[in-house]
Amino acid sequence: MNRILTLLFFLASAAPVSAQFVATKLSQEAMTLDLDSAATKRLASIEDFVAEKQWDVVATLLRQTQSEKPDKLVAIAPGWFVSVARFCQCQAALLPTPGLAAYRRQIDATAKKWLDDIQARRVLDPLRQRADLLRIVRQGFASSSADEALARLAEQSFERADYAAARTYWELLLPASGSLRSAAGLGLLRHPDPSCDAAQIRAQLILCSLFEKNAARAGQELDAFRRLHGNSAGRIAGRAGTLVDLLSSMIAGQRADASQTTPTGSLVRRLWSVELPNSSATEVGEVVPVIAGGTLFASNGQAVFAFDATNGHPKWSETSESAPDPRAAVIHSLADPTAPKLSIDGRPRHSLSVHGDRLYARLGTTITGKAKQETNSHSELVGLDIGTGEGKLVWRVAAEEVDPQDPLSASSPWCFESSPAADSQRVVVALRRSLPQEQLNVACFDADSARLLWNRKVGITVASTEEAVNSTSHLELALAEDSVFVSTDAGAIAALDAHDGAIRWVRTYVSDTVLSSRDGRRDGHTPPIYHDGVLYVAPLDTNLLMAIHAESGLLLWQREWPDPLQYVLGVTSNTLIVQGRSLWGVALATGEPAWPNRRAGHDDPEGFSFGRGALVSGEVWWPNRDELIVVSAGSGQITRRIAVRESLGLLGGHLMAFGASLAISRDAQLTVLGSDR
Repeated sequence: MNRILTLLFFLASAAPVSAQFVATKLSQEAMTLDLDSAATKRLASIEDFVAEKQWDVVATLLRQTQSEKPDKLVAIAPGWFVSVARFCQCQAALLPTPGLAAYRRQIDATAKKWLDDIQARRVLDPLRQRADLLRIVRQGFASSSADEALARLAEQSFERADYAAARTYWELLLPASGSLRSAAGLGLLRHPDPSCDAAQIRAQLILCSLFEKNAARAGQELDAFRRLHGNSAGRIAGRAGTLVDLLSSMIAGQRADASQTTPTGSLVRRLWSVELPNSSATEVGEVVPVIAGGTLFASNGQAVFAFDATNGHPKWSETSESAPDPRAAVIHSLADPTAPKLSIDGRPRHSLSVHGDRLYARLGTTITGKAKQETNSHSELVGLDIGTGEGKLVWRVAAEEVDPQDPLSASSPWCFESSPAADSQRVVVALRRSLPQEQLNVACFDADSARLLWNRKVGITVASTEEAVNSTSHLELALAEDSVFVSTDAGAIAALDAHDGAIRWVRTYVSDTVLSSRDGRRDGHTPPIYHDGVLYVAPLDTNLLMAIHAESGLLLWQREWPDPLQYVLGVTSNTLIVQGRSLWGVALATGEPAWPNRRAGHDDPEGFSFGRGALVSGEVWWPNRDELIVVSAGSGQITRRIAVRESLGLLGGHLMAFGASLAISRDAQLTVLGSDR
């Protein structure tokens, strides 16, 4: 989907708003957020001073309000909340020329000093440098220095191949396509008077599309560029000249990489199979492996296993046995595993995450909602070196140790939700505790030392905790655009600043979960999917499927889906692939079903999904109980059926494709299939 066309769509369709900065009538929310009525009243009062053109007073009030209550939330539309800090930045950027001049008399000196300090340091820690640039953008967006900070953030993002983030920062330097004083545009940011050349910025956006291997979108963007800047000269990708000519030659010279190997044929060979052991009284649950460097890693919640992905032999083991032995494949295990005393409502899920040479796992009891009578509850995160360290433990953090000063830590300890999301500097994870109220936090740790960098409350839910039944959930986070995104499955979706944890925006919706921590939630796993500046979310406590502008929290579209969705598989071309009982393609621009026959599948229970599918190079591999069905992601047509139950005696399960092979996990059973080619 062309994000420029999307922005045009929602800005042009927005209804105008006159003289109303913040929403005063709020809908009933399923999650209690950190709102501040005093800040809302003060921000609403600023419009009176704007009307009277008292610009020095307006500038002072905006700066004071942001300084005093930056992390509080205000509602700018029903279900759309932003931090006071962001709201003040939006309003400062909207001031007319005299107001902007008054604001800059108060902020420019500070922002300029921050920028000069960055430039004065000859040797910079990349994380510190990026945090300093973001401070200018987040605290002084309307200043005269913010455009340079945005340009440098975009360049940094491009250099580290984060093209979506680069696109977002460059777009903040372009004029908005419609009024920012509108129902849709009020929470959006655009720098008021960037000094950079708009033609050069738009050329960089086309370059992002090229590096993302999306020549079709680059061609569409070039057509629009030719109309706007046909004769503009500049420098792009190390070459100088007329930008249209330079970009045209780059698009013409791009060749798609056809070397990717994907599963083919009928996958009639079972390469290897193994069943993970379980020493506790509870079920293993769903095992979701990962592949890294030719090694398949898996966890049963008590240990981490490493197998050679080609033959199933234990990795880094000296055993000479020919058959795969899961006990010899253990690279790390809990020192003292314990079983919960009370039953657990929900199906446990054990996932892993990998970034570079580091593997991260969440181990311990699968409880995330602890019953009042439960005493055996423990969870921990571990970071393992899977490069030269051959699975060696690098660090360990127990959930109950995250906040030892918390007066409730003894009676109501925190529980880690799942394996964390990670980049080269940080590890972020969701935490939950049940008493005295169910509260959700997000914590961030240093990737090398596990030092706690920040721990931030997202909100408190209206759900109550059962007296004698534990519950389990599995909230995974998404990292993108220097933000952390969390879908709570409890009426709210939030974005936090990845560097300091400050909440940037929250999107709420009507939740079906109002009685207990599990009532109304369907089984599944739907972490937010970030793609090209948009967040796609299918919360488990509602039948809504949503697309949200990641930078601002603006709702692009939402649809109530007829099939209770269990998985969001990803994006290919202009189609979002989602899975419930059936398989669906969704048009990115509108949220409508994208396939002519609407879905792949039927109402026969024997044809329902039987595990999570896999999106591989324009195809969807989708399991039901007896078959693996290969579906064209573009058309929704079934291209192949592989009868794995009849030919191999296998039931469907969660799929993961790698190379020319396919891994199937079902409960504690792991099986790898190979092609007949």
